[in-house]
Amino acid sequence: MVERRSPKPEAEGSSPSAPANLSLDIMRNPIKFIQEVKQEAFKVTWPTWKETLQGALMVFVMAVVMSLFFLLLDQVLKFFLELLLKVSI
Repeated sequence: MVERRSPKPEAEGSSPSAPANLSLDIMRNPIKFIQEVKQEAFKVTWPTWKETLQGALMVFVMAVVMSLFFLLLDQVLKFFLELLLKVSI
C-alpha cells in the first residue's frame, strides 16, 4: 500500500493518522497563534464599499421579492381554502 503524504512535511493534521489538535496548539503557545491569525487576516481580500453596497442591495431586493411571492402564494391558498370550506358546508 502506498502512503500518501502532504507536499509540506511540516503540515500537521493532513492525514487521518495525525489529526490536527488545534485546541492543544493554542494552549501551548497563544502568542504564536495570535501572530498566525494576524498574518492570515492580512491575506484576506476585503470587499470594497461598492461591492458591500451591491451585496446589501441584492439581499434587500431578494427579501422584497420573496416577501411578495409568499404574500401572493398565501392569498391564493387562502382563496382556495375558503372556496373549499364554502363547498363543504
